[in-house]
Amino acid sequence: MINDKLDFRFLKVKNGKPFFAIVNLEVSRSDTGNKIVEEYLGEGWKSQGNLESVSMNGYEPWKKAVKNGLEFAFSKSNEKWEVKIKRLEGRIGTDTNPTIVGFATILAFCEQTNLKLDLDLKNEIENFTFKSWENKNDERIPNFINLVYDK
Repeated sequence: MINDKLDFRFLKVKNGKPFFAIVNLEVSRSDTGNKIVEEYLGEGWKSQGNLESVSMNGYEPWKKAVKNGLEFAFSKSNEKWEVKIKRLEGRIGTDTNPTIVGFATILAFCEQTNLKLDLDLKNEIENFTFKSWENKNDERIPNFINLVYDK
């Protein structure tokens, strides 16, 4: 079951390009260390015009970007967390790419945990995200710690 109140919606248009993702995370403190649990409940692509809701099968670049976003957020926190990823939605190729879902995940985590990122760092990550439609970066996996793309 998904708590819709935990949906984090990221939607911006920058230089005429859309940036959109919905991320639903259940975040709780952990005594044993950071843990990511994938519980995607989506059905994948259904039809033109509908949001794509990530299922347990497929969407590997998006899933890897979500994990990279969480790993980045974990590195900025003094606490240990368990995060259940319940929902990830977007539109492949038009509004959503791996960098966008990763950035939305970072913002969703920060909102739920009250983690405050340094403003300059947040701006750097946001600018990295806004460049994600350039040079085929929309097909690559972001590394938010180093602000580069994994091969």
